[in-house]
Amino acid sequence: MKNNNKIILLILLLIVTNAFGLEWKGLDHPAARRNAMIIVDSLNQRIILFGGTSDRLQNGIWFNDVWEMPLDTIIGNSWRRLSPSGNPPEGRCWSATVYDPEYQRMIIFGGQHSSTLLNDVWALNLTLGNESWERLYPSGAAPNTRYAIFYIYHPTRKSMIIFGGTGYNNDFDDAWELKLDSMSWQAIPITGTRPTTRGGAGGFFDWVNNRMIVFGGTHEGTFLNELWALDLTPGNEHWTQLSYSGYVPELTSYSFGHDPMRNKFYIFSGWNTSQYYNNLYALDVSNLTWSVLYPSGDLPIERRNSTGVYDFFNDNFIVFGGDQYYNCYFSDLFYIYLGSVDIAEWQSQPILSSYPALFVNTIASGSVRIRYMLPKLCNISVKILDSNGRVVRNLFSGRINSQTDWLNWNLKDVNNQKVSSGIYYCLLETEDTNISKKFIVAK
Repeated sequence: MKNNNKIILLILLLIVTNAFGLEWKGLDHPAARRNAMIIVDSLNQRIILFGGTSDRLQNGIWFNDVWEMPLDTIIGNSWRRLSPSGNPPEGRCWSATVYDPEYQRMIIFGGQHSSTLLNDVWALNLTLGNESWERLYPSGAAPNTRYAIFYIYHPTRKSMIIFGGTGYNNDFDDAWELKLDSMSWQAIPITGTRPTTRGGAGGFFDWVNNRMIVFGGTHEGTFLNELWALDLTPGNEHWTQLSYSGYVPELTSYSFGHDPMRNKFYIFSGWNTSQYYNNLYALDVSNLTWSVLYPSGDLPIERRNSTGVYDFFNDNFIVFGGDQYYNCYFSDLFYIYLGSVDIAEWQSQPILSSYPALFVNTIASGSVRIRYMLPKLCNISVKILDSNGRVVRNLFSGRINSQTDWLNWNLKDVNNQKVSSGIYYCLLETEDTNISKKFIVAK
């Protein structure tokens, strides 16, 4: 009997010990914030998120943390915090931020840290597993300190181009070019009428017409819904105001993304002092027509200052974070598949790519990086086709040794001649399936 009592006591002790050892563990993800910066690292097929702020909350933070989310093998909550080597920039929000594919880095200009406005330049090296920070010191006179800056990456000028932004008690209407190969600033000499000064605008690079499209923003407290185009032909840079049909509200602080294949520009959320939005609008650039979309699914809460990016690998528009004035910040991530707008649906779960899969960077100027993922080892062929379906180059034919691997195309045809600009297709064929991806060569 005494032995039985000892056994019972031991069991109770084990139960109590295990009970006190229980521990809740939350899934790691970025803290709630507004005006973070986000890019798609096309070489490594991941989202990179940097910075942002929760300044309006008690003990508000100006973030300088870096997070990644893979785009091709996400299972569950897949945010992962990176720890780049080197000295990081001070925390900031609403900077100009582009992905530089030539040097595989994220370029960051300016922004806001507390009451300080910035005009410094930083590079985050995105070599997988060896991410590192470096402050850059471009030659030439730099733009004034500012935040709420509009920006694009220009693949053939190899530049980050910025427009406008907000300074101390003023907005800007100037345009600047940061040459990423020579790391030098120069003001773009623009002729003719230009847009009014503004901050908080959005837009994209229209590769077909070599122009920068700018929408909305605020001018001296007035909310805008104008559409402007800056022709970026060297020596002939000039602005043109564009007339559009359809309706889009006057607003700012929205997230946006551009699908260069369908040439559509999307904006989500935003505000105009009296109203927060969670509408999704699309601009068809071919005919300059706005439309409002009505996706089903997990509709995000109305907000402003979210950040967005178009994921061209999976055809998704991704939105992260934002705020509702002083007391409500978000850390959620939503995405919407845009491959078929008729059944578009907001999702709040991470993105999953199914096998087989083929990934190609959407716009190429120096080379094309191609990744395939297959469910088994097999014989495959990978070809480059032109817009008429003619074979331009045979990249690979044979049995693969790995279910996922990378291929590169140097933009040369079967005669070892550089191809012209235009639309091309990458075609992967196996005994079971054919997959093709469209992409653009811009020279």
